[in-house]
Amino acid sequence: MRSQLVLINFIGLVALGLGVPLQGFSDQWEVALDELGQMHLISRELYLDEELDRPEPIFNPEQDTHFYLYTRDNPEVPHRIINNDLDSIEDSEFDPSHPTRILIHGWGGSMNSQLNVQAREQFFLEGDFNVIVVDWSAGNDPFYPNSRKLVYAVGIATSNMIDFLVNNRGLDREDVVVVGHSLGAHCAGNVGKGQAGRLPTIIGLDPALPFFSGDMIDRIKDTDAEYVEIIHTNGGVLGFMEPIGDADFYPNWGRIQPGCGPDVGGSCAHNRAVEFYVESITSSSGFAARQCASFQNIRDGVCTETGETAHMGGEPPNSGASDVEGIYFLHTNSQSPFAI
Repeated sequence: MRSQLVLINFIGLVALGLGVPLQGFSDQWEVALDELGQMHLISRELYLDEELDRPEPIFNPEQDTHFYLYTRDNPEVPHRIINNDLDSIEDSEFDPSHPTRILIHGWGGSMNSQLNVQAREQFFLEGDFNVIVVDWSAGNDPFYPNSRKLVYAVGIATSNMIDFLVNNRGLDREDVVVVGHSLGAHCAGNVGKGQAGRLPTIIGLDPALPFFSGDMIDRIKDTDAEYVEIIHTNGGVLGFMEPIGDADFYPNWGRIQPGCGPDVGGSCAHNRAVEFYVESITSSSGFAARQCASFQNIRDGVCTETGETAHMGGEPPNSGASDVEGIYFLHTNSQSPFAI
């Protein structure tokens, strides 16, 4: 037998919660949830036999990363655009005079994930946009480590699409904002790496923590764009707690979120980053936050204010031209509307 990584489904989690012994399991567990809210356990020290000898899904990033364009002219039915396929963009509603927003789902998600559906609705209430939804669901695997491996490949495939639109439809990189949730936040960071940090803004919504410990090269970083904003809502469980952007926002101290109740596994808090961002697009008041003197303030639950303020998310968001940086704290309501 050999030590391997494994995911156990929700039934296994319930069994552990009830004290039912599971033969061969160690105590080294992490909990992960996909975008459907399904809970899985990740163990770094689990001894099983042939059951774990499962192949990775076949995933060709250039073919299997799909891009769907929505505009005010086609807000519900997308037009699929394909890298290096001129007909797919010449026949589309893409308008280079409008801002472009790129949305990337996380583990277990798809083109119909909450971020993709709700954000594009808010964008079209706000104005004319090219909204490009990145669908990498063909690479989603219930075995989380297999999906985690794909964030760089998906990011580079998306970067290649940006280059294609720049070269063939007059897209201006200064008009592009990339937003990703959970594993999608790391994909967004890798889009920025593929663009050599030239994009003005990338927003990471509670970037996934499991299997991203340390300074791994393919995680989202502050160098991925001129301005990288991170919204932390389930820090230390499903999302990163440490600051990893130019500006790191910690609503309600960034760990648990009001209105989520017991929130077993952290799914509610993890997804709250999406809800905050979606609301911020059209919010009249916005999510005003206060800069704290240090990250230790967030750990201590007491913000020593510097006097500087900034808004979290928003449309247009903070950009590379802004001087927004550092650690920010804010309170929210426990239900929508969340902005106070």
